[in-house]
Amino acid sequence: MKKFGNLLTRIINGLSWITGAIAALSIVAAALIVTEGVIVRKIFGASTIWQIEASVFLLIYAVFVGAPLVQKHEHHLNVDLVLIHLSPRAREITLIVVSIIACFLSAVLAWYAWPMWWESVVENAHSESLWGPPLWVPYFFLPFGISLLFLQYIVHIIQKIASLRRDEVSGAAKRFELKEIEISETD
Repeated sequence: MKKFGNLLTRIINGLSWITGAIAALSIVAAALIVTEGVIVRKIFGASTIWQIEASVFLLIYAVFVGAPLVQKHEHHLNVDLVLIHLSPRAREITLIVVSIIACFLSAVLAWYAWPMWWESVVENAHSESLWGPPLWVPYFFLPFGISLLFLQYIVHIIQKIASLRRDEVSGAAKRFELKEIEISETD
């Protein structure tokens, strides 16, 4: 059973890594598409019909399908005002409880997002723009990404509980801010 759990963990982490890498590339692609649209419109005076919508779809992908990789590395936005003042064990328990709540919320969101996606497939819904791409493609990003986020939270919770049971709790609070900056006063 433990080998099966390790295999599932590796699969979920691998999927999170692959989709996260594609999410990073989709941000770059969206920026390039918007730049190309501006150049075509301003320099060549030609109209564009697909650039804005394609870049929005890519950014939707980056947000929803990139979220599991962010969770895997624990880089989601945190407010550590209270956490840094808790004992190490209380801090870990608090992080587990918060992860369980976030896992539950992602499960609920995925539960309602899959039917929305399926409805767009069945109805063959298309965008109302001149380009008119099928909407099932961007609608797929939400349930897929949130479902993978749910699975990544499960892995995270299991790993946190296991490290808590083994008493592998860091004594120092992990501070989440990017950098402390000293600002000197000028006279």
